[in-house]
Amino acid sequence: MQPQTIEVTGETMPNIDTILIVMVAITGLSVLLQIIFLAVLAVTANKALKAGKEYAEEFRALATPVAQSSKEVLQQSRDLLHTTKDLIARLEPRLDAAATDLADMTRMAREETSRIMVSADEIQNRVRRQAARVDSMTTSVLNSADSAGHFLENVLAIPARQVSGVLAAARAVVNTLRSPSPAGRGGGQAKRANDETGQFV
Repeated sequence: MQPQTIEVTGETMPNIDTILIVMVAITGLSVLLQIIFLAVLAVTANKALKAGKEYAEEFRALATPVAQSSKEVLQQSRDLLHTTKDLIARLEPRLDAAATDLADMTRMAREETSRIMVSADEIQNRVRRQAARVDSMTTSVLNSADSAGHFLENVLAIPARQVSGVLAAARAVVNTLRSPSPAGRGGGQAKRANDETGQFV
């Protein structure tokens, strides 16, 4: 098979030049369009970058005081936490000792309360026994005094009557001896005195 040869004649040359010019024009136009697109993209990106910078500045202006305040608050919180930890570390042994002392005091108070209650019951029983003894002793003394009073009354009543009779007889005898009177009269008075003496006896 033999290769075919293309013959270039003068008539086909202008067609090729036209095609080449059209292709160059299309390529140039596409490059120009790309350049315009890239320029528009660059302008848009520049505007977006400026807007982003402005937003970033505004955000920085707003966020800087907040961040500073947050930093100060965080530092104060750390200091407070550190101080609280130190305080708890210092107070923990004292709190443990105080809790132990309070437990001991409570136990001792309960024991003392139990002892006081037992002592109070014992004292109350002793007071009751002593009151009963005093009551019985008082009753016995009063009964003895009453019996002694009756006895003294009975013992002293008879001699008192006898002494009264003897005194009356002596008075009558003295009166008789002082006033002389007839024998009959004297005998009557003596008899009357003897009768009175007998009545008293």
